[in-house]
Amino acid sequence: MQRRDELSLQEIYDELRTRITLLRYPPGTALSENVLAQEFGVSRTPIRRILQQLEFEGLVETKRGIGTIVTTIDLKLLKDVYALRKKLHEVTGELCPVVHASERDLEAISDLCRQVAETRTHYAPQTLARLYNTFQEKMLDLISNEPLRRVSEILYYQTARLWLQLLPELNWADEVDYVVDEVTQVVDALRARDMRTVGQIRCRHLAMNLNRMLAEEAPVLEP
Repeated sequence: MQRRDELSLQEIYDELRTRITLLRYPPGTALSENVLAQEFGVSRTPIRRILQQLEFEGLVETKRGIGTIVTTIDLKLLKDVYALRKKLHEVTGELCPVVHASERDLEAISDLCRQVAETRTHYAPQTLARLYNTFQEKMLDLISNEPLRRVSEILYYQTARLWLQLLPELNWADEVDYVVDEVTQVVDALRARDMRTVGQIRCRHLAMNLNRMLAEEAPVLEP
């Protein structure tokens, strides 16, 4: 197993982003450069650069006299990000109308779908969120336009954790079924090499997801 002090900066960044998006670091958590540097076996300088990148992406913020804090997500940000993500799904279909997903890619996504379906009988919100994050990463890998892929990635992770925060307020079985439905439809469209249809499917599910979250009017949605 790779030791902590052998982790690359990209791996440390990925780990911290995962902790934020899976609520291991809930909104309001203070992140100490010293503690993180000691944990990962690096100096404070690379940790500071990683935290600056996470701040640029909207996942943390620096407060004078307090330090680096994991951000919350307000209602306006949620709506704005979802609106832009919908447009980006449409643009992806226009810029990459034909996608050549390998059989290995399709098998991997189908396996994710099976794993998601298996969670229907037991409440495992972090597992479901992790699987959906993996699905999102695999979809990003299929975008050939690098700037578009990067912007799509940043916007996804800005608000992904909110769904996890709201899962206790939503119907668990329904949420699992929604994910299974989306992934199944996407796999069918990928087999047809039709990225436009993939974009339409993802736009539709994104809109339904937003509507379900807004309908709950949960405390985490601050107007």
